[in-house]
Amino acid sequence: MTRISSVEQFRQGIDNILTQQAKLNETQLQLSTGKKINRPSDDPSASTQLLKLSTLKSKSGQYDRNIESARNQLQLQESVLASVSNVLQRVRELTVQANNATQSNESRAAIADEIYNRIDELLQYANTKDPNGEYIFSGFNARSQAFVESGGGYTYQGDQGERMLQISEDLQVSVRSSGVDVFASAKTGDGRFTLITDAANQGNALVSMTSGTDATLDDYRLTFAAGANPEGPLTYQVVDSSATVVASGIYESETAISFGGVTLEVEGDPETGDAYQVNESGKQDIFTTLRNLADELNAPNSSSADYAREVNNLGMALASIDQALSVNQTLRTKAGNNLQVIDQRQDANLDNLIRIETQISEIEDLDFASAVSELNLQTVALQAAQQSYIKIQGLSLFNFLR
Repeated sequence: MTRISSVEQFRQGIDNILTQQAKLNETQLQLSTGKKINRPSDDPSASTQLLKLSTLKSKSGQYDRNIESARNQLQLQESVLASVSNVLQRVRELTVQANNATQSNESRAAIADEIYNRIDELLQYANTKDPNGEYIFSGFNARSQAFVESGGGYTYQGDQGERMLQISEDLQVSVRSSGVDVFASAKTGDGRFTLITDAANQGNALVSMTSGTDATLDDYRLTFAAGANPEGPLTYQVVDSSATVVASGIYESETAISFGGVTLEVEGDPETGDAYQVNESGKQDIFTTLRNLADELNAPNSSSADYAREVNNLGMALASIDQALSVNQTLRTKAGNNLQVIDQRQDANLDNLIRIETQISEIEDLDFASAVSELNLQTVALQAAQQSYIKIQGLSLFNFLR
């Protein structure tokens, strides 16, 4: 027989009441929060899973914020690039308009004035700021103005850093291009060669140039000279950078001169000693290209040689503008593609977030019907424990000896 003291009986009764009270309190807490796990100790394994899922959810939220930031920056850049394209198209129209024999020195000077204004407009676009006050084309050096005019030229003060934003676990997207890429990466001429008419030429020959993609890149020089018979036709000769003759013959107007994948269509009457340089193209900022164009138009023509030189130079200016427009279109396409990638990734991130929230819900959300039923049972159990304690408390041998 086991003897149980009155103190032990009271202690067991109190422990039973406290146990039932703790269970009831726990269920009430679950009902008030709607969660079946409110402390790590409730379910350590599930709590660990919830912590991992919560971290993934937090990252997903950050990716969404990055996506919105990337979208805003790309839309701003695309808008500026569209404006730059409009300016270049307008300058191209003005160049075609100026490259006409009916234009006078005064009308060409007026066109030059508008081009100067367009250069100022391009500089404003190049120094565009975002809502945070950062220059969008200055690379990582975003607090410095991208381009400044100094000493008759244009200086880039940013760097060539490309701003990237993480928009998912495994994907970054470019949101800013450097000013060099946008305004100083286009090549002169047709992208392979640039035709330069010597300033000292006395003839009125008009020269147009075409080149193939397989052309031999080098610097060439075309010169005209008198033939064996001074009264006869001129001869021409083309040499490369090593002074090797790559083409020669008797000049005939409107007859093509070809060498190394380059074709020169020459029309008119060159003079002995006239020369034309065909140089390998190099990169040049668009501001300098347009400045040279405006300066060309601003210089008065006083002879047929001046006119021929201007026509040749305007032809190269048109080719250079086309190269700049091509670069601009490439960058706009890149921005558009990145915007499309962002939209697709945002949809994927949303699907992933829904999956994460579903998993979190499955682990921690409370079954209210079950919890309410459990609460009722625990309330009855607590009341029973309390009643039992009251009855046991009144039991004592001395009560029967009275």
